[in-house]
Amino acid sequence: MATSSGYHRPRRPASETITYLRGLPLDIRQAHEEVTEFLLKSNGRAAPVDDDDDDFDSFPQTLAAAFSALDEVKGEIASLAGDEYGSQSIELLTQIAVPYSEIAARILLHACSGYYLHLATHRYGSHVLQSILELSMSPLSQQDLASQEEAPPSLRDYAQDEGSLPSLYDLIMGVVDELAPHSSDLVVHLCGAHVLRTLLCVLGGVNLVASHHHHDNYHKGLLDTTGALLRGRPKSKKKKKKKHNSADESSSALHTSGTMTITYLQNSRIDPTQFSSTLESFTHTLLGQDSEEPGELQQLACHASAGPLLMVLIRVLTYSSDSARKEWLEVEKNAAAGDKTNHFDSTTTAAIADSRLGIMRSEPRFEKGSLAHKVVIQILCWKEGHQKQQHAGDVIYGLSGEPRGSHILETILRLSFDEFYDELLECGDFLSPTSLQEYVAHDVSNFVVQTILTTVRSKEQAETILKIIEKVIASGLAIDPKKKRRGIVWRATELAAKYRVEQDAVLKAIRLGFLSVNASQDESVDQKVAEEETSNKKKKKQRKKASAVELKDCIPLLIDLRRDPVDDQKITIDAAGSRSVYHMLRFSPRLCQEVLQGIIQEMSVEDLVSIAKDGLGSRCIMDGILDGPVKTPNFAEAVKELRVKLSGHWTSLASDRVGHHSVKKLFKALPKIDDKAKLVEELVSGGNRLRGNAMGRSVMDACAVDQYRENRKDWRQKIVKSATNDKDFLAEAIPETSTQHTEVEEPKKAKRKRRRKKEDGSGEKPGKTSKTTAGITVDSIIDVLSTTTKS
Repeated sequence: MATSSGYHRPRRPASETITYLRGLPLDIRQAHEEVTEFLLKSNGRAAPVDDDDDDFDSFPQTLAAAFSALDEVKGEIASLAGDEYGSQSIELLTQIAVPYSEIAARILLHACSGYYLHLATHRYGSHVLQSILELSMSPLSQQDLASQEEAPPSLRDYAQDEGSLPSLYDLIMGVVDELAPHSSDLVVHLCGAHVLRTLLCVLGGVNLVASHHHHDNYHKGLLDTTGALLRGRPKSKKKKKKKHNSADESSSALHTSGTMTITYLQNSRIDPTQFSSTLESFTHTLLGQDSEEPGELQQLACHASAGPLLMVLIRVLTYSSDSARKEWLEVEKNAAAGDKTNHFDSTTTAAIADSRLGIMRSEPRFEKGSLAHKVVIQILCWKEGHQKQQHAGDVIYGLSGEPRGSHILETILRLSFDEFYDELLECGDFLSPTSLQEYVAHDVSNFVVQTILTTVRSKEQAETILKIIEKVIASGLAIDPKKKRRGIVWRATELAAKYRVEQDAVLKAIRLGFLSVNASQDESVDQKVAEEETSNKKKKKQRKKASAVELKDCIPLLIDLRRDPVDDQKITIDAAGSRSVYHMLRFSPRLCQEVLQGIIQEMSVEDLVSIAKDGLGSRCIMDGILDGPVKTPNFAEAVKELRVKLSGHWTSLASDRVGHHSVKKLFKALPKIDDKAKLVEELVSGGNRLRGNAMGRSVMDACAVDQYRENRKDWRQKIVKSATNDKDFLAEAIPETSTQHTEVEEPKKAKRKRRRKKEDGSGEKPGKTSKTTAGITVDSIIDVLSTTTKS
């Protein structure tokens, strides 16, 4: 019946129907396993089975049950979607049936027709509608399994009579036509905004993944298999004590909040280009009339529901462009096939989103004059063709300090083309030392500054921004742990390592920052120094102060390892500080000496063992050392010192879930075969313990422990043959090693060249040529082994 609100509301569902649905033995994982086996057998690719086993010869039983249940309740779907238990059953049927049948998707959408507005604003119905829309576009089977003989007759009739149900395209357009007139109310509605996000993704031919972390492998598998996830947080069978969030989780959550991952729909049932005009008109409907002055749209950008919707809109418009789709769809296919590239590559290649290091993946950028560009201009009140913006600067400043608006600004910074990005920095006054200090001091806008540091487009721009941010770091604002601004240090070191600029200055700023934090505790001394200094003496004093603090003493303070007072085996470390140390180890090797000393010499054995067993600590600290240029003297000596210092603990680490990775990497990174033998000697003594779990056995295989115990000469030959027998390994590893070495030493050579020119005006002598594979010796192979590590 019609309500006063002007939309139709379905009647209450029958209790018998809910009881029937809840009694069905439906399981999503079992259903997908059965269908996968059935499809493989149909294509002749299934593994051979016994003749007596007829389970694989029949139609998937769970899918057949879902089809039958869908046929039974197709007249009550809208009613069931508004019930707490009925909605769970409908979502379960959707997850099982829709990926393998377009007819099932059409039945579900057609049953909800006329009730879209009600369901979009309902706390249960909105979840059902989102699942149907998401899964209706992404098939997992080339054929519609509802047309099989084992499917219910009525579903087969729909397959034979195409006119009995509206087409999928018409049904999607019906959702748009029904919701578009009410978009102004839906954008600020908690449930309605989520439905609009899903609808935008359907029109753009993309899929939205709003979370990077899947603590439940079961639900992660469902996401990978079906393209959507059952919403809500499943209740655990046993009550568990709530765990306190560690520094790693809290820091990661703060940085990645508001970020979303967009993926392209593979083999969509409808060509997304058919919705191009619809997406454009729907975008104009959502934004309303264009205004030259800030107003309602800017308020929506700061709204808890409308703000994330605008973020999705900008991303969908960027990804749905023809140029981005053509380029990035190919990138996703290569990434799925295992084509991994360096995370510092340009936007033309795929980036590896390393959650431990907080590395964001690359994204496409919208083009000038595109629909996404027009949306951004409207949000920022930007005037094209005007050098001086009347309102854009104030809008940028306002958004940067608002929790939701800052996420939109970060999205714009990530997706903008280079020219517009430069104008944004200038208009927002991000290149002014005074303004940047104010941005960093703010609890919200400091995350915008971190995004700027991760989205810098050129080496010159990186050098300019780093010179400004160094003053912020040197003031102690970004160093003081109480102010929680170490993300600035993390991103600054990452930027300096990426473009190889201002590395000396960043390290000096970190030392000055720690000195400033320590000096702030003694105000009387600080005031006395400030009164006596002149402008010239300040510079001399600053150099004196920087030399008064050793960088190796700052490293443990950045890591900030703390032990649980109840269980001293549990530790928490500063996520941003540890990531900063990792990127400092990616600096030029001549600058890494004190960083390595700060880790190995200034930290105790117990702390290093705990770090090696911690996920974040192992990735940032241990991998920072062992994945570095271990052929250089600084790193080679550090690796040997690390083995000696942790002597007696390697067996324990080799049997640890996280620590065994460090043991295997250390074995490869050790510079000499004699050092490798000493490590294996310790592992031999703990052979029984290592054989007790999979981690220990993997270390034994990687280090050839059994071979060493039986015959040491054979062990040495095996280590050598592991490289010589693999021609591809030699062809790839040796050039990579020489390239890396040359790239690392380049700044040092440049300085030496300038010095020689200044002294005698002569040019630099040509450097040594790299060895070719024709002159490979045992030592050179061992060197290659020591420098090639797994990411």
